[in-house]
Amino acid sequence: MLPFYERYWIHQEVLEDFSYKWPVIKKVIPVNKKIRILDFGCGKGKIFGELLMLNPQAEIIGVDVSRKALDFTKKKFPKQKFYKISDGDKLPFQTNSFDFIIASDVLEHVYDTENVFSELARILKKNGKILISVPYNGKLKNTLITLFFYEFVFDPYSPHIRFFSKKSLRACLEKVSLKPLHWGYYGRFFPLSNGMYVLAQK
Repeated sequence: MLPFYERYWIHQEVLEDFSYKWPVIKKVIPVNKKIRILDFGCGKGKIFGELLMLNPQAEIIGVDVSRKALDFTKKKFPKQKFYKISDGDKLPFQTNSFDFIIASDVLEHVYDTENVFSELARILKKNGKILISVPYNGKLKNTLITLFFYEFVFDPYSPHIRFFSKKSLRACLEKVSLKPLHWGYYGRFFPLSNGMYVLAQK
């Protein structure tokens, strides 16, 4: 899996959904607070940079599975801390370490979903919050995909290996005692939205 994401980040320069996703999800990110934030799956640092501008008082840390992506991001933000992680491993942080975690369009790329939800819950402080965004999969949208866009969405070369509905994402959160507080959608219009997000609390 790792060699795939090293190749992936060589060519991946632009977050295609950023222009319509970020204006929506940034509204639930804490600002003007001296808190500790984790950018889980920071990639080449597009959202990481936005987090720094949004809340310059926060301590923001980035993690990713790709060494190439992290090397690129470290050059952009040399004063910040970054850690390389592996899918399925324990995260390199103590329990109850972060006030806020953002995982923006990351979990659809993760093989060991049980481990990642457990680890994210472990490192989140009591009453801490986590923001997750993923591509939206609803019954009507999936029906249309099956009829007209199946080969495009389920391209065997696509990096997406997990597909979340609101119901399945809620179940993953509640399994690790994370309580959903707010749901939202972005891109197109509901129920054909490109993505969805949830803000949850420990």
